[in-house]
Formats: sequence, C-alpha cells, structure tokens
Amino acid sequence: MDLMKAKINPGKIVLQMDPTHANPRHSEASFITLKSGRIIFAWSKFYGSNSDFGEAVIATRYSDDDGISWSNEDKILIQKEGTTNVMSPSLLRLQDGRIAIVYLRKDGKKLCMPYFRTSSDELETLSEPVSIACEPGYYVVNNDRIIQMKCGRIIVPAALHRYRGPSVLASGEERKGFLASPAIILFFFSDDGGKTWLESLTNYYRCFPSGHGLQEPGVIELKDGRLWSWTRPGTQGRQWQSFSDDQGQTWCEPVPSQFVSPSSPMQVKRIPKTGDLFAVWNDHSGIFETKKPEPISWGRTPLVSAISDDEGKTWKHHKLLEDSPEHGFCYPAIHFTEDAVLISYCAGGATSKIPLDTLRIRRILIEEL
Repeated sequence: MDLMKAKINPGKIVLQMDPTHANPRHSEASFITLKSGRIIFAWSKFYGSNSDFGEAVIATRYSDDDGISWSNEDKILIQKEGTTNVMSPSLLRLQDGRIAIVYLRKDGKKLCMPYFRTSSDELETLSEPVSIACEPGYYVVNNDRIIQMKCGRIIVPAALHRYRGPSVLASGEERKGFLASPAIILFFFSDDGGKTWLESLTNYYRCFPSGHGLQEPGVIELKDGRLWSWTRPGTQGRQWQSFSDDQGQTWCEPVPSQFVSPSSPMQVKRIPKTGDLFAVWNDHSGIFETKKPEPISWGRTPLVSAISDDEGKTWKHHKLLEDSPEHGFCYPAIHFTEDAVLISYCAGGATSKIPLDTLRIRRILIEEL
C-alpha cells in the first residue's frame, strides 16, 4: 500500500473534554509554557448553550510533565466581561518576558471585539484589557493566532464581518438579515508592546457567487522577513493566501493556495528545533484513503499535519491525525515542548451534538513527525 494512504494517527490523546449539561461546549484553545516549565492550556468554556453566542469564560488547566497528564480542575483565567461571553484565547510569550493574551469579548450578535492583556507574573494576574480595534464591529480573531515578529512588532490577524439585509438564496428562498460570511481580512499591529494598536494600511476581501467568502485568517513570519497569511474558504475549495513584505502594513491580492480544504481554519507554527514550518488542517486533497465525511462533521475531516523545510513552497511528512467521518476536527492550536508537539482541536460530532462541543489534546513526539 502507498505509505501516504496508510492510517498513521501518531501520538496519543492526553486530554479530552466532553460536553456536559452544565458545560455543553469546550472549544477554541491555546497553550503557553511558564518559566517554571508548567504548561498552561486555556480554552473557551461555555455554560448553558453550545452556540457561539452562549455564555462563556476562558478557563485553564495545567501540565507539569510536558503535556503527558493534565490537572482535573478548571481555573477561570478571564470571567465573562461582555453581555454575552469571552472566547477564543491566543497566548504568546513576548520578547520582553511578559505573557500576552488576545481574546474576543462578545456583546450580543452584532458586536464582537478583540482585546489584549498581559501578565508579568506568569498568569497570576492580568493587566487591564486594551481594545485592539478602534471602531466597533464584529471582528473574529481565531484562537492561537497572535505572533511577534523578530523586529518586535506584534501582529493580530482579524476578519471583520457585517450584518447584511435580506437576500435571495440560490434555491429561491429569501433569507432575512444575517451575519455576512465574507469578511474583510485585516491586520492589527503594535510596536509598543500592546499599549496602542494600528490597523494595516491595506486589507483583502473575496465574495464568491455562493455568497460565501474568506474568513478566520492566520499569519506567520517567514525567514526572509515576509509575512504569510492564510484564510479559511467560505465553501469547499482551498485555503487562500496573501503576503506582506513590509511587516504587515500592506498585503498583496489573495490567491488560492495549495491546501485543498473545506470551510475550516488551518494553523501553521514553526518547529523550534528544526526551524521548519508545521501545518495542521483538514486535507481534502485525497492524499489519504478516508471515508466521505458525514454531514455532522461539517466536512471538517480528516485532520492532517505536514512539514515544510522550504518556507511553505512544498510540504512532506504528511501525518493522518484524525479521520472519523462522523466527527469534525477543527480550530487547531499548536504548541511545542522540548521533545513533543501538543495539538488541541475540537472533535465533536455524532457522539455529541456538534463538532465544536468536544475538545482534545493530542501529544506527538517530534521524532514521530
């Protein structure tokens, strides 16, 4: 059998958070390693509803053995600040030693704002929140998205959605006002450690004939100093990509990338030991022999990883992480330890209710990649 089509499923699931009546959704997460070596795992913990507009806080657990085992009790890192929820944390160790956290504060269905806070005492306390966007709107910043460039600039990729009026669908059905799928993809940046924020001079936007568009951007700095951004497609297709050669100030027109993907976000990080890029996404290229996704999965299966040693031009060492047709695997977060990589992702589906209600952490030795 072709090795690329063999079932691999490397590593081990070291933590799974299943939905309960009290907490019907555990989703979108991020990691950080403290100076003590303890790893903190922060995620969106929902109460009462599994909807994006349900009540939620940002909770944490910890591991003291390199991610092999995790604490059992949840600690609340950020209480609900808005009228609706806080969710989608991104944690990052800044160059000055502080820990930064970016998260969303949601007030109803028309206002979702990204906020920035820091900690100088290893998450014992947090600074007062700073609004990243200066104008109100519905901004989406995915979990595990904040980066800091070598020059010190902090970058936060965002998608600005708007509420639109009634439309007629392809089926002839009239749809009432709703949150538009296509988003303006823009980038916020700070050169003073997060005290003040500026918006990129240019942004990009695509709306397809179906009415869907680009969403949920990610970004990484390449070795030549350029920024590479990717975005989730609105329908079946590919991840789209754009580049900036002036530290995020301006961006080229987006084009389809080589990543064949459903409407689901990708994540890319750099492997500290090798300097190679490591990507995790729902690969629909057919490189692995997997069953056709069931509707309950939202098409977000299989979950695949790959490595690039030429800054994203080519990808190899593909690994099949998850492949159940009845589950959706999405919103990955990636965190490297000395010897392993921790990947968290939503993994709900037929055995629960929706792909977003169940959260997993998979631990893989770097040598397995």
